[in-house]
Amino acid sequence: MVLINNMIKYIYNKIRIIGYIFIIIAVLRVPLALAAGPPPGADQTVWCEQNADECSEWCAENSEEDICQEPDCD
Repeated sequence: MVLINNMIKYIYNKIRIIGYIFIIIAVLRVPLALAAGPPPGADQTVWCEQNADECSEWCAENSEEDICQEPDCD
């Protein structure tokens, strides 16, 4: 019985560690996902001029935005 209890504790500890790893990875990825696009309150035109690559990627997902309708935002 002691052997089974030790195995259960060992497995539980490994599952808990894996869970923590998943949580850490998820938390580290969130700021990258939220950072896409111009910062709130910033001028979109200026941001697109300074960050051309990010602007084109952002406009691919947000084609309805006014700045993305301009021909030079490709």
